[in-house]
Amino acid sequence: MSENAWSTPFEIDAGVHSIIGKVRDHNEDAYLVNLALGLYAVADGLGGHQAGEHASSLAVQVLGAQLGRVHELGVAPSLDSLLEAFDRANLRILEDADAHPERQGMGTTLTAVLIYGRRLLLAHVGDSRAWRIRDGQIEQLTRDHTIVEEQVRGGALSTEDARHHPMRHILSRCLGIRDEIEVDLVEADVSVDDIYVLVSDGLTPGCGPEDMMALIRENPVAEQAARVLVSHACERDGQDNITAVVVACREG
Repeated sequence: MSENAWSTPFEIDAGVHSIIGKVRDHNEDAYLVNLALGLYAVADGLGGHQAGEHASSLAVQVLGAQLGRVHELGVAPSLDSLLEAFDRANLRILEDADAHPERQGMGTTLTAVLIYGRRLLLAHVGDSRAWRIRDGQIEQLTRDHTIVEEQVRGGALSTEDARHHPMRHILSRCLGIRDEIEVDLVEADVSVDDIYVLVSDGLTPGCGPEDMMALIRENPVAEQAARVLVSHACERDGQDNITAVVVACREG
């Protein structure tokens, strides 16, 4: 297999912006933008004593290193390779917590997309989100792994009640808590002018999908779009760390 299996016919414009927000004293979000691999990710850590910051950083480091090794081996990217990277990240966080008792209980979300050829691979755990903008429509490609959202999907709770539920931020899945993780995996086509947006949950309260589409339309350069999305969300909420990765697929 040649390196061409990792290439894409699109010209990729990618940008990222991440801030602490108005309330927190440090940033527990982490991100990855690797144009060479076509790999993009957002992670949102949790845990006291800045352990969440450590968990999210480990997650994106392991993700990038593992997919880099797959690339060096000349193996075509696949959902299996993404899944293995998530498994390795989970194990690395658990091992680190065992070695450092002050980090026990740390964990992180991880949402990653890999674009190669005309295909997109997505892997996801937690409540960070991936969105796709195509033909003037925006679609959420991920499901939130929270206790409340699981109840909504099961019909036990209404969407309106979920918005204000006191446990709406409690995760039902994340990396770093259990030996085995359940990862959502998606494979899809990529079209010219697709825009993919990865965000931590700090962006969601202050920037809805329609806002996201309008702001990206007004700011077509990915780096600027990411900054504007984060700024918009912070102005309207800002209670959490906020991170946005914007990936635009242009005509090559």
